[in-house]
Amino acid sequence: MSGPAFDELLRRLAAADVKFVVVGGLAVNAWGVVRGTKDVDVVVAPEVDNLKRLAEVAVAAGGHVQQGEALLGTPFSIASALAGGEQVPIETDLGRLDVVQGLDGVPEYEELRAQATEAEVLGVRVLICSRNHLAAMKRAAGRTRDLADLEDLEATED
Repeated sequence: MSGPAFDELLRRLAAADVKFVVVGGLAVNAWGVVRGTKDVDVVVAPEVDNLKRLAEVAVAAGGHVQQGEALLGTPFSIASALAGGEQVPIETDLGRLDVVQGLDGVPEYEELRAQATEAEVLGVRVLICSRNHLAAMKRAAGRTRDLADLEDLEATED
C-alpha cells in the first residue's frame, strides 16, 4: 500500500453524499494549524442509509474493520458496526477512516452539523466542526497531542 490518500477518501465520501463532519487533525489544519495526521476523523449522520453509503465507500476503497477476532469487510457488516454508535476505525487502501462518534466529549452529528463550517480540506469541500467544538473535544481527549493542538488553536485565534 502506498501512502494515505486522504483527499481521495474525502472526495469519495462527498461524491457518495455521505453526511459527515470532519473533526480531529484535519479539522485542526482547516482552522489554520499546520500538522500531520494519521487518519481522517469524522462524525457521521446516524441514519441507516447514510451508514450504508459510508460502508460502501469504505469497502470500495478496500476497507475493513477489525473487531476482536472478526474482520468485517462487507458493506452490511461495516454499516452494522457503525449503527452501534461507537467508534469504528476503518482501514482502507486510501488510509484510515476513524468514525469517532461515541467517544467521550464528541458531540452527536446534529450538534456538530449545526455549528459546522464548510471549508476546503485537501482540495475537497467538506463540513468541519466549529473551533469551539474542536477545542472541547481536544480538552476531553486530554492526550499530549490534543493538548498541543489546543495551544496551537488558541495561538491562531487572533
